[in-house]
Amino acid sequence: MPFIAFLIILLFGAGLFWFIAYLLRKRLPRVALALVGVGTLIALFLLGLWLVEITGWQREGFYKQLLYGLDKEDLKEYVYRQDDLQETTIFMMGQSSIALHQMADLMDEPDPRIAKHMAWMAAYISDRDHFPIWKNKKRWEQQLFFLTQAAIILGHYQLYTKDEKYHTQWEELSVYLVMGISRSQYKHLASRPEDMALRPADNAAALYALKLYDTAYGTNYLDVAGEDWSEYIRRELQFEDTKLPCAGFTATNRCRLTPVGGSLALLNAYVAAADLPISKDFWREFRYYYKESYVNVFAWINIMARGEEVPEFCDFSTAPLPCGRYEAAFAQFAAATREDWVTYYQLNNALLLDDLLHPPNQLWHQAPQEQVRGILNLAVRLSAISRPSRD
Repeated sequence: MPFIAFLIILLFGAGLFWFIAYLLRKRLPRVALALVGVGTLIALFLLGLWLVEITGWQREGFYKQLLYGLDKEDLKEYVYRQDDLQETTIFMMGQSSIALHQMADLMDEPDPRIAKHMAWMAAYISDRDHFPIWKNKKRWEQQLFFLTQAAIILGHYQLYTKDEKYHTQWEELSVYLVMGISRSQYKHLASRPEDMALRPADNAAALYALKLYDTAYGTNYLDVAGEDWSEYIRRELQFEDTKLPCAGFTATNRCRLTPVGGSLALLNAYVAAADLPISKDFWREFRYYYKESYVNVFAWINIMARGEEVPEFCDFSTAPLPCGRYEAAFAQFAAATREDWVTYYQLNNALLLDDLLHPPNQLWHQAPQEQVRGILNLAVRLSAISRPSRD
């Protein structure tokens, strides 16, 4: 339960100072009084952070910021002109569609802005002139990243609007993904042309995309591909002493890209959203090796497991994301999906503290490419805080 998780965090934060004060109350009364004051301040601060989240203020704030960013016509024009930013743009749209759909589920009345934004994102991803890949399906073999994000965008658009305008494209994508993953020797598809490695995180995203299609049409695509994919990871791809896979591996099952916090946070987010049984193993190992917690009050996700050095080309493991920027946001989404409320609030406390120093609305004064990356971050965080069940 979320409230119990908050009490646990409060106990290990403020409660620690109160307990020490209790022990020192007779020998060092002034020190004990000071510790009571410190503990009380921490308790009030944690209570404030919890109220910001539980009352929906944080969620509504991020929702307004996300809509503001997606409404910017100058940013849309920039996006259409910048082919070198295309992967980040597609990823931003995929995450935005998830966040908008989840927000819609929380509303009593439909918000027409959600349908409007989903419509332009679906149109963008379906543009045959903008994306020649639609004209040449022989090139799909090494385009998993694009195909998956397109399926996620089109899936959320159709599930929310009930408009089947893009049904044929969504169906083609879904059939290709399930057949490709289940029939592949390695149960993984290549993310990009001439990529150096097969990436489990991108394939986990594909499984989440298949879940959306199953939701719409009652198929069992996720079961077909997800079981083969999970079994292959258990049998072939566990990295060293963990049950986690590499960020990328070769066709000979050798680790090509070292697992890093960003790729594993993304992996956990998608397998949890797809509700795959293997997500339990991934989440347990990920928390143990990559979560950095300060007395159970604040938590961050490390780029590397404890004692390991960051690889020289870390961003290769998280393409198109940069290392060190999105780990906590994707991990919080995974925590919310898995209903790990202690981790959820630890990460949320740390992210809210960072927001006090760097308000989200400062994003709109930055360069356009940074705004696209910032909208992506907003969408992931909104997906996390709009996910929790309050039962």
